[in-house]
Amino acid sequence: MNRLVIAFLVLVATSVSAFAQGLPIPSYWLNQRGSEMKLYAMEPNGTFTGVYINHAAGFACQNIPHNLAGRAWADHWGHENVLFGVVWTNWAQDCHSKTLWRGHLVGHTLWTEWILIDATGHVLRGRDAFQLQP
Repeated sequence: MNRLVIAFLVLVATSVSAFAQGLPIPSYWLNQRGSEMKLYAMEPNGTFTGVYINHAAGFACQNIPHNLAGRAWADHWGHENVLFGVVWTNWAQDCHSKTLWRGHLVGHTLWTEWILIDATGHVLRGRDAFQLQP
């Protein structure tokens, strides 16, 4: 399952031509559930890295940073698109799941849809709105 998420991320990342100029790096974001996303570095091709700290009620792997990797690009209409994922395993815990977010940047808000897949193949879906923090 881990390879499936990574393969999907690579496929989307290589199928776009330009990265989003509007995604600020470094930056700090909060979503409506109180979860934090910190973006640290972006390559010229639009791939970026950071950490995600989950604070969403009812979900495991909370309050500890997990590595995040993604890609930002502008489509031919000028929309700024973002795709990023987190594998919920780190030095402190393994929650046997992965989450992939897909969305677009509008001003200081990153509107996303997500899909979480656990080790049994169970799938959860939802939406997050991340607000850029000063």
